[in-house]
Amino acid sequence: MMNEAEKLSRLADLAREGIPADIDAAHDAAERARFVEAVSRGAAQPRGGALGWVASRVTALSRVDAWLRFLGVSPAHAGRARWGLALAGAAALAVALVALWPARRLDYAVEGAPGAAGGYIAAAAEEARLRFTDGTTVALAPGSALRVAEVDAAGARMLLEDGRASLRVTARPKARWSVEAGPFAVLVTGTAFDVSWTRGDGTLRVDLREGSVTVRGPLAPEGLPLRAGQRLVARMREGDVQISSLDAAGAVGSAAELAPSPAGAAPPGGERNPGPGDVDGDAGAARPEGSRAEGAPAGPPPGGLTAAPDGAVAAPSWAKRVAAGDFRSVLAEAEQRGLGGVLEHGSLDDLVALADAARYARRGDVAQRALTATRKRFPGTSHGKAAAFLLGRMVDDGGSPGAAVAWYDAYLAESPGGPFAAEALGRKMVAVERTAGRAAARPVAELYLKRHPRGAHAPVARDLVEP
Repeated sequence: MMNEAEKLSRLADLAREGIPADIDAAHDAAERARFVEAVSRGAAQPRGGALGWVASRVTALSRVDAWLRFLGVSPAHAGRARWGLALAGAAALAVALVALWPARRLDYAVEGAPGAAGGYIAAAAEEARLRFTDGTTVALAPGSALRVAEVDAAGARMLLEDGRASLRVTARPKARWSVEAGPFAVLVTGTAFDVSWTRGDGTLRVDLREGSVTVRGPLAPEGLPLRAGQRLVARMREGDVQISSLDAAGAVGSAAELAPSPAGAAPPGGERNPGPGDVDGDAGAARPEGSRAEGAPAGPPPGGLTAAPDGAVAAPSWAKRVAAGDFRSVLAEAEQRGLGGVLEHGSLDDLVALADAARYARRGDVAQRALTATRKRFPGTSHGKAAAFLLGRMVDDGGSPGAAVAWYDAYLAESPGGPFAAEALGRKMVAVERTAGRAAARPVAELYLKRHPRGAHAPVARDLVEP
């Protein structure tokens, strides 16, 4: 095994072999001086970074000089050896600096909004578009406003103040993009999606077309992941977040397109509850996005509803069809088999699925009957309790806040810790204020703040509590 001197001798030989013969001593000295001067500028910098590493390489070169002298290498050959080692060090240095040097900050250009300044872009009558240097584009719908708050090499942080933006983010390693809308943030790496924010009623909608995103906010502090083909709708006023498929959402339109209609359901203790034979008209649709009450798993369909002859493939259960957005086939099958019979003899799972399908398809009459049948036939179940809240929300959205209060009270009495408790109490507070005034609503607001100090209705509650 070679000792250290032999190793260095071999290193010198290799260096001599790689040095061109036409390099004279003067050229060698000049180039070496320039190299040492350039890299030694970092000697005074902290040793933890790239410049500290450069300084250590300069020290190593001086040690090579000493070893070359120790080995008896002639001055001319020593110069060539040093030059070869300097070239090798320079190559290694270049690789290291490329790896350690900060990546260039992204830039962007704005089209369609000539008055944009300071990162603020407002689309007037026409669409505005941002083009980033990595290929990412942001299309801002007319009437929308967005501010580019931060830009770095990894991406950008943008604030959607109002309106809708369509983003196509270029996928890159360590990319980091976000769109903030009100109290929500959509975290992105590489994907295509639409995000809209209605500042007036605090509604966020995210339509994810490619890739994946995570949505965080007061209604989803841990973050909700979305997959391609999904829509998320978060409503601060109601205090809920719903996720559905884009196909299902498209079947009934966006929440903004659903106009409430007169309510027909009566609250507990009122004049009447709709019965199996009643058709009271559309009571207004609840959210077109969402899942069944409290997210209970689907059970088997009732006997005869989806049974198939021997050898035939049974049709999907109503719950599965609702989850896939096929609301109309559920309603058509229920009416074909006799709506009254389904309401009186159907299983709990199918009553819940029928109510959901009717609400999403804006058949408020059928939804009321299905929810009322659920409460009548399965009063002690979570679905039976949740039906009170859903009925209250339907009549509330339909323009009858006084009737809704009784339904909210029924739900809170039956399920005080239920998944809709915060929304029920918050909606009750607002409904009481609308019907009886601020003084009557103040005790409800105090109770809400005690139970849900960080809830979606907390700002309204604090305003009512303040003198």
